[in-house]
Amino acid sequence: MVLTKKRTLWLSVLLGSLSAYGPLLVDMYLPAFPIMEADFHSSASMIQLSLTMCLAGLAIGPIFMGAWSDRVGRKKPLVIGTALAFTACLLSLVTHNIWLFFLLRFIQGLASSAGQVVTRAVAKDLFDGKQLTKFIALLMAINGIFPIISPLIGSALLRFTSWEGIFGFLGIVGLLLLLGIILGFKETHTVSTSAQSAQQSRLGIQAIFKDRPFILFVLIQGLVYGAMFCYISGSSFMLQNVFSLSKSTFSLIYGINGIGIILMAEMSTILIHWFDELQQLKIGLIGGLIGAICVLISGFGSNRLWLALIGLFLVVATLGLINAVVTSLALQRQGQHAGIASSVLGLGMYVFGIFLSPLVGVMGSYTYLPLAVLILLCEIGALILYQRVIHMVRQ
Repeated sequence: MVLTKKRTLWLSVLLGSLSAYGPLLVDMYLPAFPIMEADFHSSASMIQLSLTMCLAGLAIGPIFMGAWSDRVGRKKPLVIGTALAFTACLLSLVTHNIWLFFLLRFIQGLASSAGQVVTRAVAKDLFDGKQLTKFIALLMAINGIFPIISPLIGSALLRFTSWEGIFGFLGIVGLLLLLGIILGFKETHTVSTSAQSAQQSRLGIQAIFKDRPFILFVLIQGLVYGAMFCYISGSSFMLQNVFSLSKSTFSLIYGINGIGIILMAEMSTILIHWFDELQQLKIGLIGGLIGAICVLISGFGSNRLWLALIGLFLVVATLGLINAVVTSLALQRQGQHAGIASSVLGLGMYVFGIFLSPLVGVMGSYTYLPLAVLILLCEIGALILYQRVIHMVRQ
């Protein structure tokens, strides 16, 4: 399929926005955590559990979204998933029961996972090699805009409305994305017969789980995202409760870190001229580890906010580079099963976050030691796995 520059730009914006809808559902209500803790008469860990429920949906959804898109095409899962997420956001406006809210958060994550999984499969349908890496980096750059603006929007909305208003805004975003899919997206995948699809799915699953480098790429990405979700889960309490920063200052810092994701994602398109993807991955992982060490050290002594901010920036920004090159490397290995491969990547992105996010608040909302330790362990683990995969790929 030959794409014009105008069509490529439109697809980049639409696919980037769709892939960011899940993270947008995660990020926008973060400034409201302390308020929700009081409104629900709950604890910090319970409010963080609502984040975990969304992450659980984002992790479970990819298990079947990719194979479904291989079987029925890319457009149908995008339409159904976005419509369901939009509906769950609207229902969040009328509940004050914490357990029902947990269920709606799970549905939001489950449904919005279609945007993340299917957009990667669409990218593989259209591009390959360095072109795939560049297009994914462009998606990551557009995707990175949302972590910048979402807490700022959430903080601004809290000046005029309650946390429910944030979910009303998220519902409007979902509706606009749904219209964009229906009116502006053409199918990119040829649908096979049911028998052919079933056989292809079986062969794809077997091929993927026999590919050890692919699985290691998934685990590396998962650990780096685990560090990211520790930051997402705990940064609101860390910066507002421990360092006494305002909601608007927290949102500004969160936005600056989001700019880092964009810059590093775009950096991969420049670095590709001097370093291959594996070398870029090493640079990103080392940068993330340095950041994790800074965050941990900042917890000892007083007046270490500057060191904590530098560390958080490195941990978050390097995700842009790592995600772009890992996704490209993984899909190039299993591009013939793009939907299933994208599903496994999507699952890996959230598995660690599900288990780690609630642990961030185990010592209360006035310390960030668990956050710092968990981020460090994730970054160390990712670098260890990189050392293993580098030997397999280059043998």
